[in-house]
Amino acid sequence: MNRTDIEHFCRNLDWNLLFSFMIIVEEEGVTRAASRLLVSQPAVTNSLKRLESHLDCTLVDRSASEFTLTPTGQIVYEECQEIYSAVSRMAGVLRTVRDEVTGHVSIEAPTHVESPILDAALVRFHKSHPKATLSIKVVTSGDVITSVKRKNASCGLALVTERPAGLEYEVIYRERFALYCGYGSDLFGRNDITLEEICHQPYVTFPTDIVGGELHNFTLARQKYGINSPPVGRSYHLEELRRFIEIGIGIGPHPVHVAQRFVDQGRLWQLTAFDDLPVFELCLVTNPRTRLNHAEKAFIRILQEEIAKIPLPDRSY
Repeated sequence: MNRTDIEHFCRNLDWNLLFSFMIIVEEEGVTRAASRLLVSQPAVTNSLKRLESHLDCTLVDRSASEFTLTPTGQIVYEECQEIYSAVSRMAGVLRTVRDEVTGHVSIEAPTHVESPILDAALVRFHKSHPKATLSIKVVTSGDVITSVKRKNASCGLALVTERPAGLEYEVIYRERFALYCGYGSDLFGRNDITLEEICHQPYVTFPTDIVGGELHNFTLARQKYGINSPPVGRSYHLEELRRFIEIGIGIGPHPVHVAQRFVDQGRLWQLTAFDDLPVFELCLVTNPRTRLNHAEKAFIRILQEEIAKIPLPDRSY
């Protein structure tokens, strides 16, 4: 294809079709994609057909029983992700060009990230760059990985059980999850609690406490002990989950190093009959292909320096 043909192809392509196709793939079908895009299902189907017509290829295998991309469709989807990433970063890059001193750092993290390493990095960054701004968005660890991969976040903090290729991971700390009851529970304060009693308690937890979820290893550990009650309460936010546990709605998991101060305050009680505490790694996740502004580069460098100051055994809680 010569330069003229390429320009003609780009000029006549409706770029919105690429975005629609990316959403179709992410939602694994036209129906859910229509709901996410807030348009009708026929409109999404028509967008897919128009894109296939423009590209002169089939993107989705319609003969398969489940949603399946053709090899060409997979290539187009990967290119769509790159295009989306570049466009989504454009506003930030342009803002940096206009005003490099007051750059913004967007961080995504799960709800329970507590570490003196992160605190020290935030303080250092603010003192070194007082005109720069920070935002921390609370999402699931899975969403952190997705945002960093798409270059929507400068960096992310995530519980990492698998490490998708193309990203870089540095362990900030290791933590364990244990089961707790609250002051509103009949089990509170007892040292003679049996595993059988624990198994018969109402259970509250994170939505990610499922097989294949971000707390997969914890799920397997509790199931091994027979703790399989359907949850009576769920929350992505640690504070609200702790509320459920404290007032006696149910027993539930908490990171041990985070829960300890609430144990000391007489608000939580660790259920030691469940002693198989899987280890999780909380990592700094970055994308080497992300174009960072000066503030983003500075924050990541500072956090990496704070991590390097402390040997891993001393940041394993």
